Amino acid sequence: MTKRMKDRKRATVLVGIILIAVVGAGIITLGDVTVNNPFTVNDSNTDTSTTSESEGTANEEATPVDKENPATSSTPAESNSEPSDAQVEDKPEVNFVPGVRDFSISTEEFDESSTDVEDGFVTPGEHRLLRFDTIIYNLGDADAELGHPENRSDQFEYSDSHNHAHLKGFNKYALFDESGNEMDMGKKQTFCLRDDFQTRSNASSSAKFNCDYQGISAGWADVYPASLPGQYLVIDGLPDGEYTLHATTNAEGTIDEKCDDDNTVRVDLRINNDTVTVLSSQEDHVKPSAC
Repeated sequence: MTKRMKDRKRATVLVGIILIAVVGAGIITLGDVTVNNPFTVNDSNTDTSTTSESEGTANEEATPVDKENPATSSTPAESNSEPSDAQVEDKPEVNFVPGVRDFSISTEEFDESSTDVEDGFVTPGEHRLLRFDTIIYNLGDADAELGHPENRSDQFEYSDSHNHAHLKGFNKYALFDESGNEMDMGKKQTFCLRDDFQTRSNASSSAKFNCDYQGISAGWADVYPASLPGQYLVIDGLPDGEYTLHATTNAEGTIDEKCDDDNTVRVDLRINNDTVTVLSSQEDHVKPSAC
């Protein structure tokens, strides 16, 4: 009896030793089915480039890094990385380009009650004027929308001579002699921005803006004819000779644009008595877009 119990204990100890050896090897065989040892870390599934939240502890539910799918990667994306060209889309923007045409010289009389005098375009008396048309093209792909002038009293002022509100200092004219000296007659002109005529076939077919709700649509232009009050430079006492007119639109940067490299057009003129001759080619009357 005692011998039988001793043999049974020896057998139990032997089985325990065998089980420990098998566990150490990393597998357990039960009924001819082999399963992974849950107490052993499998180095082949460990990505040395990443660490778990608790270093030195195996995470049984961790998902391996998928290098083909960055969304599952635990490596953070660089915050200063730039998008590729394919990911960048051009933002619709405004782009003003000025034009000038139809130059003439006239001598005119203004009294104290003249609306030109009230608006500050000229002083009372007789003056010699250089008149011309100004055209403002919106060559961009976004509308320049200013809205109701009464809502932006800081940017608009009422024009008695035009009977509507004007955007302050929107256009600037300057005249230079052959030596590059600026003549003392340049003045920033107030303007009402509106849709006068369509310039692109794919633009809106109907005008959106007028002097009550101001702006210039993409693919449209605003025209200020030479005959309008204030649409001139006062050239009293200007000697005959050759000059260059600089006409700049959006002179104070009131409206955000795609760029302002094409906001000034330059035209060479010869003034002789009461005649003015354009020396620049017709293409120079409207500055091509540089944007």
